[in-house]
Amino acid sequence: MKSFSKSRLWRGRSLGARVAMVAVSAAGIGGASALGSAALGTATASAASSSAPLIVWIDTPRVPYEKAYMKAHPHANIKWVLYNGNDNGTGVLESKFALWNRSGWPSNAPDVMFDTQNNDAVELGGAPLKGLLNVKSYVPSKVLNGFAKGSEAACTSAGAVYCLRNDSAADVLWVNPTLYKQFFGSAPVPTTWAGIIQDGETLNTAHPGYIVGDIGDQFDEDFLLWGNECPLNEVVGVDKVEINPDSPNCTAIAKLISNSGDEGKSLSTTGVFSSGFDSSKVVMMVGPVWYGQDLFQTGATGSLPNGTMAAYPPPAATNGAHVTGALGGGLWLVSSHTKNPKAAVAFAEYMATSPNIQKVGVDAGLPQYVPDESAYVKSLGSIFADPSGTEAAWKTAASEVWTGWSAVPWSTDAIWGSTAQPALTANPPASFSAELLPFAEALANQARLAGYSVKSPVSAVSNP
Repeated sequence: MKSFSKSRLWRGRSLGARVAMVAVSAAGIGGASALGSAALGTATASAASSSAPLIVWIDTPRVPYEKAYMKAHPHANIKWVLYNGNDNGTGVLESKFALWNRSGWPSNAPDVMFDTQNNDAVELGGAPLKGLLNVKSYVPSKVLNGFAKGSEAACTSAGAVYCLRNDSAADVLWVNPTLYKQFFGSAPVPTTWAGIIQDGETLNTAHPGYIVGDIGDQFDEDFLLWGNECPLNEVVGVDKVEINPDSPNCTAIAKLISNSGDEGKSLSTTGVFSSGFDSSKVVMMVGPVWYGQDLFQTGATGSLPNGTMAAYPPPAATNGAHVTGALGGGLWLVSSHTKNPKAAVAFAEYMATSPNIQKVGVDAGLPQYVPDESAYVKSLGSIFADPSGTEAAWKTAASEVWTGWSAVPWSTDAIWGSTAQPALTANPPASFSAELLPFAEALANQARLAGYSVKSPVSAVSNP
């Protein structure tokens, strides 16, 4: 999921109590099977009952999902359990699965889980944990094909489908049209990284303090490297990953940033969720679709008035490709140890595809399931400066997420945060180009720890 407002909600708020029951309802879905809806392609729950409830783990931001589900299915036999959603890669599910594999899976283990981490499906589903059900044979192909192009890549490994995506977190170019017109007149909004950087150089001189992006957050590699087809995380064979920081797709974007003079100026070193970040100074910024609501508007801390921001298509990569990165987008997971796989998968499918769940007020990001997208965006009303343009940009970006940034059992965000981010937020900030190799080396070390071999033309990366 996504929402970073109110303490980065898509990753979840840190909780003192990792697991606490929040609701138990009686009678309903326990023995359900998936019944495909011809009109919507969504799963529905049968009225069959079971003595054992379906156990569903969610995090705090997903409590509205629980309420919406129970409103639609008031007699569902579900035990809802609150946990931290593996926020920021804390590894709660990994540690639980490892423990239960040794000691035996308890009767109160979850059947279905909401997880905030893109890399968790592969890590939890593959060896040695093997804790997730391959849902491919349970979900109709029509439904699987209804998700945005490439969106199930993070769920898929060696032909197995270990999750269903909740919402799109594709990156777009967020623009304040009023500020842009004030500073750049009738000039078109940039469609390339070079154009964004050039506008940033102009702001540095003529309007210091205004920004076109940031390099101060631990997630910036998702926008800048993933969105430029930089092969630092591309699975190219069974347990084999390519990590090539010398690729032109990596060095071109890095040189643009390092040679611009924008670092620490129009490319802010203050992370977007830091207390010192000022949304009113954003002329433009690449970020996920959910930034629009959860960072800039609709009640976010320090948010702007509705109608201020608009989304434009993501900038083309430096090689000309129309691709983008992503940040967030939660996963619905089903345990391989569930006693009722049909009911568990039917529930996960419903949550990922039903317009009862994928709607404004319950979810805060563009549904990853394409049939739900139009109604969702139209219901946003006047939140954005250009509703139709924002809708088009969101839909474009959702289908352009580059699949070469593969799902792997380690967090690139965490590694970027521990290697590059401290240097880039120093005063003065380090050169972005100088951080590519340390980041690549750290990625390679983590890959080998996970049992992967590393392919790279760079000896410092390929050799342990």
